Amino acid sequence: MSDENTLVGKVIDESSGVLEKAYDDLVHPTAKSAGNTISLIPRTIGVWLSKWEKWVINGEESIRLTAQAVQEKVSNIPQEKLTEPEPYVAIPAVQQLSYCYDSNELRELYANLLVSSMNSDKKKEVHPAFVDIIKQLAPDEARLLKLISGKISDLPLIDLRITNKSTRGYFDVIRNFTSIGDEVCESPSNICAYIENLDRLKLICIMEDSRLSNETQYAPLENAPTILSYRSTPLAEGRSYTIHKKLFFITDFGKAFIKTCVI
Repeated sequence: MSDENTLVGKVIDESSGVLEKAYDDLVHPTAKSAGNTISLIPRTIGVWLSKWEKWVINGEESIRLTAQAVQEKVSNIPQEKLTEPEPYVAIPAVQQLSYCYDSNELRELYANLLVSSMNSDKKKEVHPAFVDIIKQLAPDEARLLKLISGKISDLPLIDLRITNKSTRGYFDVIRNFTSIGDEVCESPSNICAYIENLDRLKLICIMEDSRLSNETQYAPLENAPTILSYRSTPLAEGRSYTIHKKLFFITDFGKAFIKTCVI
């Protein structure tokens, strides 16, 4: 067992975190200089995060807030399950923290990722790509993922089309619309772009040619203000509005991301 892992056990045994002797005896000398940004938290997490703090140019406050969140979450991990995070996950995660200092939602994702990488039960599910995925998420998308994390069934999605009655040709005026984020998103008008981005990242999968068997689940989308507003605009003769019903679901990759980063 490494010196750092031995220290982990001692810190858990002494919940006060004041283990000056263990800290001096067991931690590698180069790890002693925990930065000021993490000096307010127990030393174990400070030691681990200080190893990668040098990779961050700005965002000290973001690191401090995330480190505090990590410490709170780590307290729920049994002592025997606690392990040091892998550098290929922790280094880029801490590095990216400087860019999300104004987003509690994104900091929470990074904190959860770090905590999962410290838990031997979850560590095997932590994929290095998760760091890059968080970097490509908007705060609203983080809120959406938290909202749908408890959904075990497929979710309704629609396209609003203008169809030529004679040729049966069409073009979409709204694609991938859902009202699922109305209550959680700060910019619900961007919901279609959010859904497309989550699909691009393979966290969800849009099924263009499948629909829910329960047609009533589409009624709230068809009658949403956004859709009704578009449909109130008159069309040229021979054209009509039509609704294309489809669905989306959380991928296995998305479930792993949600399990390690969202909940």
